[in-house]
Amino acid sequence: MSASTGVGWKKRPQHEVFYVSTNNERTFQYDKDLPPLPVPPLQDTLDRYLMWVRPHVSKEEYENTQGIVKKFANGVGKDLHERLLGIASKKKNWLEDWWLHYAYLTVRDPILPTMNTTGPMPLNLSLWQPSYEKASKYAALYIWAIVDFFVLLREERLMPQKAKDGSRFSMEQFRRLFNCSRIPGQGADSLYTRWRTKSEGDCPHHLIVLCNGHIWTMNPWDSEGKVMNPPELEQQCNYIRERSEAMGAGPGLPVLTCDTRENWSINRDWLKSLSLNNSQNLEHVESAMFVFVMDNTSPADFQQLCWEALCGDTTNRWADKSLTAIMTRNGFGATNNDHTPYDAMATVVMAHYQHLLLEDMGGCWRGNPEVREFPMPSLVNFDLDSKILAAIPSAKETSLALTKNIDVRYHTYSAYGKDFIKSNKLHPDAFVQMSMQLAYIRLHGKPAPTYETATTRQFYNGRTETMRSCTDEAVEFARCVLNPTASTSEKRTKLVSAVNRHNELMNHCQKNEGIDRHLFGLYIVALEAGMETPELFLDPAYVKSGGGGNFVLSSSTTGYTPLVGGVAAMVQDGYGCFYNMLPDKLNFFVSTYHSSSETSSQGFCDALASSLQDMHNVLTAPTASL
Repeated sequence: MSASTGVGWKKRPQHEVFYVSTNNERTFQYDKDLPPLPVPPLQDTLDRYLMWVRPHVSKEEYENTQGIVKKFANGVGKDLHERLLGIASKKKNWLEDWWLHYAYLTVRDPILPTMNTTGPMPLNLSLWQPSYEKASKYAALYIWAIVDFFVLLREERLMPQKAKDGSRFSMEQFRRLFNCSRIPGQGADSLYTRWRTKSEGDCPHHLIVLCNGHIWTMNPWDSEGKVMNPPELEQQCNYIRERSEAMGAGPGLPVLTCDTRENWSINRDWLKSLSLNNSQNLEHVESAMFVFVMDNTSPADFQQLCWEALCGDTTNRWADKSLTAIMTRNGFGATNNDHTPYDAMATVVMAHYQHLLLEDMGGCWRGNPEVREFPMPSLVNFDLDSKILAAIPSAKETSLALTKNIDVRYHTYSAYGKDFIKSNKLHPDAFVQMSMQLAYIRLHGKPAPTYETATTRQFYNGRTETMRSCTDEAVEFARCVLNPTASTSEKRTKLVSAVNRHNELMNHCQKNEGIDRHLFGLYIVALEAGMETPELFLDPAYVKSGGGGNFVLSSSTTGYTPLVGGVAAMVQDGYGCFYNMLPDKLNFFVSTYHSSSETSSQGFCDALASSLQDMHNVLTAPTASL
């Protein structure tokens, strides 16, 4: 039974219409029958690679790269491709283990803030106005809504997702949303998960609460296995807040998870060696449904919340957990999640479900106000020695150096939104991507190698491919708009051409016919065979065009939902840019590094606004005729 049962809506609420299955479909029932992840033809990949290299190199560099690509195609590349085809013939997804290991688990830098994803709560822009007095009520509702989704998923009632053409999407990533943690190791980490569907068996049902440097465990269920109601959860939250403040600031042990992975691995092993109690406590934290954070911070506005959500007080974060929900002292909500076990779409689905659920309720509890008697949360006390106590401030210093270097801007462009774009028969996402390219060229005078997420979930255990949205057509459009002698007709033609090209290439990427995952596979085949790195990957053009994770613009969208998301920029002199597309406005989460002398979050937001206005002018000019 869903935790929301019994609230008493007069009609089927939005969150159920969007996400709850009504025709007996089970969440994971189609996963095993999805087609295997294909390997694209080698020549197709190399042709597209050259296409995407071209905007970022000189004529001489391009000709040199052409020669390297031709040599690769007829030599080592052909051999590597054949080996990859052999591997793919024996696995339904040749990429998944490599991607998890090399793209995530072998990263040795701290995973927060450069690897984690975040989502500030959009309810704070409407029904939940910041309030110290209501923060505990908001926290209780937030926990309740997350547990409601946990129940939905456990009972396999989350509607299986599918593409517009009706093809089914893999739901596998949702298995790692709850009860999952990244475990540090020397050289490489591992994933630990205890989550199961109800039909598969039991799984841990407790949650971990972090407050004022202390670690608490909460059991949010009654004796019948139903979730406590929000007034009861509020009582639990108030108890934790009051006791944590009365005890004073705790040691802040969680900050060790925000250190380098090698340091955290060493310290975790030492922590376990100190006592059986510590080993049991680590298992308790790492197996929990999720972590809930009660912060002492009080963001002044939604933009400050965006920074808190991405960075925040790292003594109050368990960075390894697959799902962390945050409530600030003055009632702002957000999530911060390890990117390793799943992509942001999993939290987008969960957060959108929560948003609609709480919106349906008017942002407040409408059910039974009774507060029954339950055991209060208990402290999770670790046995700490001088070595661990010395490691805590050291880890804090390491994490602060990273978080203080990140600048975040939240920008709303309210002159128009997706309705205007669609009325001009243009795809909103491609349109926004063109505005980003125009903004970058306006600021920096050159095109930016750009990453946009393309889903490959229509394949067995699929995750993502890279859509490189900086094409020749995108650059030509931007140059044309910035050319004072260009006519409106020319600008319009190039805009339509760039958008159409983007749509065409996105369709290829969603069929796993991009280039980045294929090239990654070829590189790993060579690596694991002990071969020398092929010249293609050593060519400066490879990095200049974004290869090896060197995308200057790193972007993704939360779609047509009101959700806001964000990540850190992928490279030092780059931008992270997440966005949503609402009917009448566009919202952007932009991040940069303070240490970069080349980038500016505010400057990019201003350039975006100018670019979007220019594009509006192009489409609304009297001679416009699409």
